[in-house]
Amino acid sequence: MATNEVAETQRSLDAGVQNQINQMINQENGLKLPANYAVGNALKSAFFALKSSNDGDLIQIAAHVPETKTSIANALMDMVVQGLTPAKTQVYFIKYGNKVQMQRSYFGTQAALKRLSEVDDCWANVVHDGDDFEISAEDDRLMVTKWKPTLEGLDGQIKYVYAVIKMADGTHQYTVMTFKQIQNSWSQTRSKGAVQNKFSDEMAKRTVLNRAAKNILNTSDDSDLVVGAINNTTSNEYDEDQTAKDVTPKKVTDLIGNADTEEPTPPEPVEQAETDEPAE
Repeated sequence: MATNEVAETQRSLDAGVQNQINQMINQENGLKLPANYAVGNALKSAFFALKSSNDGDLIQIAAHVPETKTSIANALMDMVVQGLTPAKTQVYFIKYGNKVQMQRSYFGTQAALKRLSEVDDCWANVVHDGDDFEISAEDDRLMVTKWKPTLEGLDGQIKYVYAVIKMADGTHQYTVMTFKQIQNSWSQTRSKGAVQNKFSDEMAKRTVLNRAAKNILNTSDDSDLVVGAINNTTSNEYDEDQTAKDVTPKKVTDLIGNADTEEPTPPEPVEQAETDEPAE
């Protein structure tokens, strides 16, 4: 594959996404990106990630496989609409067949949800065996009333995972899942839980946060573009027709450091890697 063909493919993808985003921004009540979010910088880090993925140089593949190029363009659009970037370990790109899809990390899910006007903050916690944990209900809504972790419990078995979404009006919405529910959700992803079990705590947090987000997303008054992109990305991991694979991402900051070399040195996997996220 000639170098100029690969470079032209990247330029074409970059220009196409930039033009579409500009059109969305300039429309009446158009897309609003986060402050200090630079589309060009996000795309630059995305191209480094695409060129050095676990599946090889995806830009090179896209240069002669139209389906791959189209899927990359769609993935980049979803990334930018959500205001995310691989440079902050918020997203990574995975190839299934001839298609490339973007998936969010736990940090990416947090950042995307904070784009919604109703959401002030959001996070998740893992409850281990030995932790003091209590729940109750108020006005028919589940609440976490106590969580007291212990140092000994940090090495213990995961028992529960819960997410908290702090709304703009100051109220808190809680979602609690047992570890059995978490594992059942993982079994429905493309990796069938293989990757999640490598990074159980972080992956469990990502799973419960996605479930917590469902009611917020489906009742949000925010832009359909943002909500649609968040939902699209979440559902990427649930195409059961695809073969499960290990999709542990690589560290984009390391890729950028090797960007000037012809063949970047593969970096070590990120310890907080969050790969397959349940669509809940």
